[in-house]
Amino acid sequence: MLGAMGRRWSRAEEAMMMMDAMTTMDDVSTALLGCGGGRRNERVIPRVEETTRGFLITVNAPGARAEDVRARATTDARGRATLRVRIRGREVIELGLPSACVDVNATPRASCIDGVVRIAVVKKSPEILRVPVETATEKAPSAETDEESENSHSVTTLSVPGFGARDISVTLHKPEDFLVVEGASKTFGNFKKTFTVPPELQLKHLAATVEHGLLHIKMEDPTAIEPMDVVVSNVALSDEDVESNKKLVALLRRSVAGVSADKVTCRLTADRTLRVEVRTSHHGRASVSINVPRNLDLSTLEARCADGILTVTCERDESASSQTVDIEVSGEQPAEFIDAPVETTAPGELPTTEAPEAIDYDGRVEDVAEQ
Repeated sequence: MLGAMGRRWSRAEEAMMMMDAMTTMDDVSTALLGCGGGRRNERVIPRVEETTRGFLITVNAPGARAEDVRARATTDARGRATLRVRIRGREVIELGLPSACVDVNATPRASCIDGVVRIAVVKKSPEILRVPVETATEKAPSAETDEESENSHSVTTLSVPGFGARDISVTLHKPEDFLVVEGASKTFGNFKKTFTVPPELQLKHLAATVEHGLLHIKMEDPTAIEPMDVVVSNVALSDEDVESNKKLVALLRRSVAGVSADKVTCRLTADRTLRVEVRTSHHGRASVSINVPRNLDLSTLEARCADGILTVTCERDESASSQTVDIEVSGEQPAEFIDAPVETTAPGELPTTEAPEAIDYDGRVEDVAEQ
């Protein structure tokens, strides 16, 4: 392999470059700078500094001016954010942003001054929210017995003998999405448990009660929807309707010869599970369950049973599609934060936090008092 000025790189240099490239690709989605008219690509490793307010990304681009730089932030339907920078129309940097701690609703600031591109990405403000812990006046609900909300919540139980409501604190940490349970007693000692929770979980979805040495933590499903029955039509979906509606998605298509529409029931549960049951002419039953994706508009959900074909369709939710924001690049005011960096990462690396134990939603009982 030839290097700069035609010098041939040694095998050791090539190996080091390959290892460095593999490490960089693991830390960021892509970081490439095209040069030489597209005949060769050189990697650009941006410098990433973390401050208390966000991430400051710096890239050297000798000779570039503000008008040569195009930057945009893209957020897909799942909330994953990507930063893309194009310099002089051919130099491209693509960086995956840590959506868990980046405020995707705040437009980043960018600048290009003296050949240095700087992009300031705003963090979410950290919050520690306290969940009230109360003494239960009656039996706490369990995940096995309470079915009123069709699995729209779950209960985790911890065994904490000797600890009352006043000895226990439960806090929700955002945007880290940690649930921290702590107990302190002069007689029975201390304990601490940390769990990961879904990013959609908010304080209003949590409740904690203590009863007879058991701590019950009830978590409502933050993505739960209102259960609904879907009327099954006996009118078949025409080919013209399918071809004209590009947003239409077929969730189910089954052959049910000899079954009429009144023999089919469809119900959408709180956890977005579509349950379809078919009653046959011989007093038999057949059922199927489907998980409905979140990027669909549930108001367009339709079920049809005609000509021996059972079909369930729904339309894509256009509001859940990806969003792109163009970032204005300044040539006068450098993009920066007021706060001094509290941590500098290795080149091309975004900070990561070791994930704690994932919380178990099966209603189990766990003894933590001796920890």
